[in-house]
Amino acid sequence: MPVLPYKNLLIVFFFLFIGSFSCLSQVDDPITIHLIGDSTMADYNDNYDPGKDYMDTRYPLTGWGQVFQSLFTNKSIAALSNLIKGDSVIISNKARGGRSTRTFFQQGRWAEVYNVIKPNDLVIMQFGHNDAAKSKPERYVDVEGYKEFLSLFVTQTRQKGGVPIILTPVPRNYPWENGVLEDVHGQYDKAPREVAKQMGAHLIDLNTLTRTSFTQKGKNYVSSHYYMNLPPSTFTAYPQGENDNTHFQVEGAQVVAQIVFNALKDLSQNLPRPYTIVTTYRKLKKDYPQIQPITPVKSPSCITLKDIAYRQTQQQTLLADVFIPNSGMKQYGSVLLVHGGGWIAGSKENMLPLAQKFAENGYVAVSVNYSLSTQAEFPAAVIDLKAAIKWMRAHSNEFKIDPERIVILGASAGAQLATLVGVSSSDPLFFDGNKEFSDKVQGVINIDGITSFIHPEAQESETAGKWLGGLRHENFKNWKLASPLEYVSKSSPPILFVNSSQDRFHAGRDDMISQLNSYQIYNEVHTLKQSPHSFWLMHPWFKPTLEYCLQFLDTLW
Repeated sequence: MPVLPYKNLLIVFFFLFIGSFSCLSQVDDPITIHLIGDSTMADYNDNYDPGKDYMDTRYPLTGWGQVFQSLFTNKSIAALSNLIKGDSVIISNKARGGRSTRTFFQQGRWAEVYNVIKPNDLVIMQFGHNDAAKSKPERYVDVEGYKEFLSLFVTQTRQKGGVPIILTPVPRNYPWENGVLEDVHGQYDKAPREVAKQMGAHLIDLNTLTRTSFTQKGKNYVSSHYYMNLPPSTFTAYPQGENDNTHFQVEGAQVVAQIVFNALKDLSQNLPRPYTIVTTYRKLKKDYPQIQPITPVKSPSCITLKDIAYRQTQQQTLLADVFIPNSGMKQYGSVLLVHGGGWIAGSKENMLPLAQKFAENGYVAVSVNYSLSTQAEFPAAVIDLKAAIKWMRAHSNEFKIDPERIVILGASAGAQLATLVGVSSSDPLFFDGNKEFSDKVQGVINIDGITSFIHPEAQESETAGKWLGGLRHENFKNWKLASPLEYVSKSSPPILFVNSSQDRFHAGRDDMISQLNSYQIYNEVHTLKQSPHSFWLMHPWFKPTLEYCLQFLDTLW
């Protein structure tokens, strides 16, 4: 059969909703887990056959997604805290029998899901059974097409700020060899693995996990209790019985749903702990009982544009939040804010309160996400941020940005990144392919971030090693290339350092200051006494941090 022109079918449903609203705090919604797939995942009890009674027409046929919601209790969700950024979960099951990746897309089912994905929602995708159905051309999609559609679902999930999770297909109840349930999916089992690896997406090997579990139970039990092998005169819907080694009875669906849930727990445990304002408060309050977490403000003095795509990488669509003063001027100085999180965690939402305050004080603030080490190693994040600067200049009229007054601010790991971006203008190592606009900034604000990975004061960490492609002795080249101290020159911009009392977060700072002074480049240093790392996310340190930043900006302009 000839290869179908699948790429012509991949019409990108990328709708950019730019909402303009005042700077207001928002209430967190439940996290939705969107299930997309075929009949083995579907919910037959949810008006699957309109107007027909499930018990009379389908039972005991059960998709594993049909029983998935019951596994999400308050206690069990807590075990998924690194993966699920919320206290409650809603399962939205859009799986449907007979659908391959291609027909799921063509029939508009994917568009229905895409349109309602919220940031931090999960999209769990499990196909393969119908994709491989060569004898049914209305469903069939060759392996390359299968991979293209999976890649599309991953890409567009990320465009909406969701988290894609790819599953290998559940097994059929054959072949059994020497008491072991073997694989029947072949290339359609390998393809999801390849897509997940290529795109840096989460993978659950449901095929292997399920076959292992079923093998332990044995062929006879699995055949009679898990799959739809039914004796006559037992169920209303199947008076003649049934001989089906693809679909599940209730018990089989429950076992598979539990396997998926357990895999989500394992996935969550292997992810970095969330780095948010709330988690930071919980961590610090024991030693600093007087602190309070910062929160978004209620103010009519700035306009907010949320989740705007500023860069498309192979792994994801990177998003920005833009905060514009509502004072009627034509142009403002601007600040690009870079969140921290050890190059492996964190998000632009951590910088929301600070960004709002900059806008209240007459500066356009742009807070961005960038490639974390779980998505792409150094220098991807640096290239992302330079692309963000160019994007700000390209949209300067739209966002009222003065292209000659852009400062980059970072906190913790974000401070290292911001400083590196600031002192490496036009460096070919970090070129993003855009020659039209400059990546130069007019100032750097470093909030408690190191300036060198190789300085004697610098401590080696596995977290940094994950981003830099190995520990220091394994990849010294990258550790040096990622050190801002190595790039200081007479063209470096003015720099403000706002530091905690934790010395290890200042590695290389004093030597950088000495070099800046030798070039007569303006710099400031302020240390907040008896303050922890991440002080900028907490009161009482947020206010002086903001004041130091505003004073620095006033000095520049």
